[in-house]
This record gives sequence, C-alpha cells and structure tokens, in this order.
Amino acid sequence: MYPFREGDTFATFRNIVDSVTNEIKALGNEYVLKASEAELEEHYIDKALVEPIVLHSEQLYIKNQSGTQIDVSHDFSRAVFPGERAVVRATKIDIAIPFEGDPMLWRVRASTWTSGGYPDIEVRGGEIIMSVSFPDDSANPDKLKADINRNIKSLEDAIGYLKNDVSNHNGSVPNTVEQALKRKRELAQATTGAVAALGIPVKRADASPTFTIPAKRRTKPTKKPTVETGSYQPEPVLDEKEYLHILEIIRSMSLVIERNPASFASLDEELIRDHFLLQLNGHYEGGATGETFNASGKTDILIREENKNVFIAECKFWRGQKVFNDAVSQLLGYLTWRDSKCALMVFNRTKDSNAVRQKMHEAMESLPEHRKTVFHHPDGDSRYILIKESEPGKEIIVTTQLYDIPSDK
Repeated sequence: MYPFREGDTFATFRNIVDSVTNEIKALGNEYVLKASEAELEEHYIDKALVEPIVLHSEQLYIKNQSGTQIDVSHDFSRAVFPGERAVVRATKIDIAIPFEGDPMLWRVRASTWTSGGYPDIEVRGGEIIMSVSFPDDSANPDKLKADINRNIKSLEDAIGYLKNDVSNHNGSVPNTVEQALKRKRELAQATTGAVAALGIPVKRADASPTFTIPAKRRTKPTKKPTVETGSYQPEPVLDEKEYLHILEIIRSMSLVIERNPASFASLDEELIRDHFLLQLNGHYEGGATGETFNASGKTDILIREENKNVFIAECKFWRGQKVFNDAVSQLLGYLTWRDSKCALMVFNRTKDSNAVRQKMHEAMESLPEHRKTVFHHPDGDSRYILIKESEPGKEIIVTTQLYDIPSDK
C-alpha cells in the first residue's frame, strides 16, 4: 500500500462527525430523555475522537528474511545491453515497526504534506511492514541502512503533519457532540410535551444580607448508556442557577469562619451545620410546611419536594477516607430523583488541607458510580457526576467542599 493518498483529513474527519451527529439524531426520544447526559456525551465523544499515530521507530525489527530476485537492468554499474533484462539473486527483508493509533490514518493525507515519496507499506495489526531488497552480489549495509532511515523519516514527517490535524479535530469534538445532544434533547422534550425544565419553585427572599463570593465555573469507546425500562416520566430537578447560588451561599460561610475562628473551634458537626442552615434560610423563603432548608438526621441539609430529597448537603469532619466514603454512600442512598444535585461539606482540622482535598478527589474518582469529573480544583471545590448501577440514566451531581475549622486544642 502506498500511504497517505486515499483521501484527506478534512473530508475524513467531516464524515466521522456527520456519522456521529446522524446517529444522535436517530436516537429515540424516550431513550435520550432517560439516558444520562454525561454518559451519552462520553459515548459519542469517544466515537468521534481519532487516536493519532505514534510510530515506535526505535522498536523496529526484522520480521522476515527470504531469497528473491530483482531486476538490475537499470543499474549502470553493471554491463547490461540496452533493452536487455537482467535479473540477479537477492535478499528481501521485511522490517516491522510497531505503532499506536487509528490505522485508518495511514491512508489519509494531512492538510500539509511534502511532495517527496513514501515507501510502500503493509499495515498489519499494530505494525507496519516495510520491505527492502538488495542484490546478494553487491550488498552495501551502509547504503541499505541510510535508505531505511530515509524512508522512516518520510513517514515520521507525514505523521507529524497528521498529528496537527487530529489535534484540531479532537479539540472540536466535545462541543460538536454536546450541541448535537442538546438539540436532540430539546426536540425530544418538545415532542413528548416535556418542554418545561420542571425546576423546583424555590423562591428567593427579597433582601438577604450575607457574605457572598463569585461562583467558580469552568469549562476506548465507551458503551452506549443503558436506561430504565418503561416510558419517560418528567421529574422535577433543581435549576442549575439555583444550585450554583446555593453553593455560593454555602461557600461564603468560609469567610464567616475565617473572621470568627474562636466561635467555631469547639463546635461539632451538628452545630457547625446549623450556622450554614441559618445562612441558607436568610436567602430563601420558607414553604408552608416550614423552612425550605431543614435538618435531616444529625448532619444533613436538604430541600424536599413532594416527599423526595432534591438537594442535600452532607456535613462531615475529615476522619480519613473510610468516613468520607461512608458519607458518599449516604448521599447516594438519599437521592432518588433524576439529575439530583448535592454537596459534600467536609470540615477539616488537619494542617494540610490540600492533601485532604487530593485524598477526597482520589476517593471520588475511585467510586464504581463515578462517571465524570466535571472539574477538580486542588485548592478549591470539585464536582463529579455519579450514576448508580441500579438506576441507569439518573445522574447525581456531587460538589465537594472543604472547610478549615480551627481547633480548640
């Protein structure tokens, strides 16, 4: 096969994207509304990504050596009469070079290329095979080695050009897939009569003095996600803006703690929780049944709607990874609605808060329910999407926060 001549990267990558977006358009309305958004995005992003070629030239080896014959009629160092065909005994060497990446790229020309030729190759599994032959009666190892190195260099140059195109393509894939899925979900909602976002009617108070800080925002193919059986039933979700606002209020308590360290030094989880609860209820009007934010059990802060928990903040002192994992398990047990949003508030009395945050992050990513790390700030909050195996398609959004609490010891 003569490489890099059967198409170009622009058309090839365009076809990949079109294939994926058409597959998204063909998804059933019920399916796309019930499936996890994070899992759908991951699945289709992986399908559209292209793995660049990495040629391991340093690992080349002779795969096969055999006898053959070659035509030396055009070898001017030999006494060959014009028009006469001269064939001599020769040796053929098949040189194998391992590579990683999508083998399809060996056939595609990059947007930048050179006019120089490339050696014929055979793509076989995770290797390319490049064959060279030389006459037995005039073998020249130095020239042979130089020819092999020149051919490898031409391939490496072409791969370098391809890498730039692949990088540009892969960089555009996430947004393309996210937009395609967003359009599909909107169409599915309109078609099924579920256009309304069904945000929980949490009413903010008109005036609420508080310390506030800006919300922090950031920007192997996986199998297609499974969904629960039965027809799609729209469920209330906590509006994203309200979720961010709640997190801002909670985070603002760190300023209160910093300014009044002595007031918190001797408090336990429940009493510290009550300070956060007071701050939250200063922002939101209570419902007919009582305060919007209520304590559940010993350490929980929650929003309930129709007898189901929609937002929960679990408060725990850092006492090692096991206690942390237990707190996560509690959250997973509490939240039952689709697209549930919660926070895990960890109170820390150790001296190395960044080390604790890293342990929290490692624990979250090691959970079998972990599907996506939305963001991780080594010195701030982190957010994750979890999905329980028993409830496919239902995302649990967990934001972890660490608060340094002074000690009275």
